[in-house]
Amino acid sequence: MKFSNKKYLAVAVAAMLTSITGCKKFLEENPRSELYPSYFSTPGGIRAGITGVYSALRGFHQGEGIAYVYMGTDESIAGGSAQTNYVTLNNYNGINSSNAPDQLGLYSDINSLNGVIQYAESSNLPAATKVQYIAQAKFLRAWIYFQLVQTYGGLTATQKSGIPLRNAFVTEATTAEAPAQLADLYNFIIQDFTEAASGLPPTITTGNLISTVGKTATSAVAKAYLAKAYLTRGYLTEVAQPGDFQKAADLTAELITNKATYGLDLFPDYNDAVKQVNDYGRETMFAIDFGLNDPTYSGYTQQGTGGFGLNNIPVLHRWDYIGNAGVDNSAGIDAVPIRINTAKRPMVRDVYNGRPYIRVAPNAPYTVQVAFANQVNDTRWDATFQTFWIANKATPAGLKSDGSPKGALIPTTLSSTNSFVPPTNGDTAILMPGVEVTMARRDDFKGMIVTPRQYNNTIFPTVKKFDDNLRAGMNDFSSRPVIVMRFSEVYLMNAEANYMAGNITAAATQLNVIRQRAAYRTPADGQFIPAGQFRVTAANMATANAANAAAMTLTPAQQAQLAIPASTTVGSPLNGMDLILDEYTREFYGDPRRWYDLVRTRQLVRRVKMYNALGAPNVQDYHMRRPIPQSFINTVLSGPKYPQNNGY
Repeated sequence: MKFSNKKYLAVAVAAMLTSITGCKKFLEENPRSELYPSYFSTPGGIRAGITGVYSALRGFHQGEGIAYVYMGTDESIAGGSAQTNYVTLNNYNGINSSNAPDQLGLYSDINSLNGVIQYAESSNLPAATKVQYIAQAKFLRAWIYFQLVQTYGGLTATQKSGIPLRNAFVTEATTAEAPAQLADLYNFIIQDFTEAASGLPPTITTGNLISTVGKTATSAVAKAYLAKAYLTRGYLTEVAQPGDFQKAADLTAELITNKATYGLDLFPDYNDAVKQVNDYGRETMFAIDFGLNDPTYSGYTQQGTGGFGLNNIPVLHRWDYIGNAGVDNSAGIDAVPIRINTAKRPMVRDVYNGRPYIRVAPNAPYTVQVAFANQVNDTRWDATFQTFWIANKATPAGLKSDGSPKGALIPTTLSSTNSFVPPTNGDTAILMPGVEVTMARRDDFKGMIVTPRQYNNTIFPTVKKFDDNLRAGMNDFSSRPVIVMRFSEVYLMNAEANYMAGNITAAATQLNVIRQRAAYRTPADGQFIPAGQFRVTAANMATANAANAAAMTLTPAQQAQLAIPASTTVGSPLNGMDLILDEYTREFYGDPRRWYDLVRTRQLVRRVKMYNALGAPNVQDYHMRRPIPQSFINTVLSGPKYPQNNGY
């Protein structure tokens, strides 16, 4: 992920100010080229500083640069069209200060927030409003510092570099800089989240700051991130404090107990949790908005190339269902059991099936064969992945493996050329059934069957849970928000914190809540999974869901695994942390987070060596920090040279 890094600690950042002055819905001020203390003492200046940072976070989460989060993990691998640097990040071969993620442009936003916090007290805002605005700024400052410290770390007895700590507004660019102590960084982050939680309201209302822009910070969001900061620090032996895990457990337990106060809850059906209509619903805690209904905020412009400022995440996890699909069977079951014939491709690009970027592919040996191995009792596979494609063009009949003809595919009569139209008729052109099949089954099928052992970084199940049904162009990206924290994460953090604190029974309780929710199906959910796969009817739904919930409850064997203490030793047997990390995968696959989950739990090296054959030979402990960007090091011209992180 690259940012335009002009002067990292400069007070005037034109790009950010452009986004601020574009927020006409919220701001009346004239465009400014610089931010001065006098401006931050005005109500408009305070709103501009905070709203501008929310706008800047859009750029942080949007675009294919976010693909770095998926690389070098157990879940995903670089897709067939991934950029070279993502292949490097996935393979851990040649990562350096010039090709790794560069997030230090966020310091311009930290400086804006420092200005808000430092000068808002002297504004003439009502006292209650002032408290809330300062709390918003402290939440955002803590969030950004937390992002940066998880990525680059800080100074310890064994780590020679990390990020700087800047907590005061600066009016001139500096040419000197030094990394801060890791302990000081976490103390600062925890203090900011704590104070934000005290000053923010429990829910978003029309009277809140930027209340119509997505799901912004509330006291619940601040408490959840405070819990995550304690949880993360608890693993860091050089700075961990006694009680970190218990504090994380207590905070998340309070959120669960008082969820009604915060307007939060789980949907009973996991499918509902990922539906577009519920993007701003009770399960979404913190989201970065892309504002289809607010183009002045989001920069949204619907056009053939996808517009400006849009959410690109949906296209990253999408294979080329046009160019890599055919209907002629090979004589044997090989890596791709189809002979691609340009005259016999059963699919054309349309709005419903989306734009394939092929940047990120599921790492099948783990994602399919381990995490999502249960595709009957657990609905999250069906809710997350598209595994069948309906023919949308006339195609000559294919050939069986012996050269004899198959039947010809009947294409759908429903056009998705100019709008998102689910194809409810027509033959299935491509099927990924999730199990191995015989050659006879392939020959009986008119289209193309791809089974788990044939998944690769070019042909794979597509992540569908981000699909945007409001798109009107087949090349458009998405106006949906990027959901950064879901309420189900609070349950999993509670389970993780209790596990690390030795409270195994409490950990099992919260895991079972999430697992049993994942067992729930409705007849409507079955419309979007392949025919023949497990589904329910109105008549058997109650019985089937009860049976699925029982099957999803932790078994005695899983309970025993949960009781095994966490180990980061490469090659050690499965333990309770593996069980928890598998649950994170099932609940959040595709959300931009996995590298951070593995780094937080210190499981990155062990899990990559267990499951990621491409990264396993090269991954080392020092890879749990990204290198300090060379462009940042080059800007430090005074005093000691800025040090690089260990190993790079």
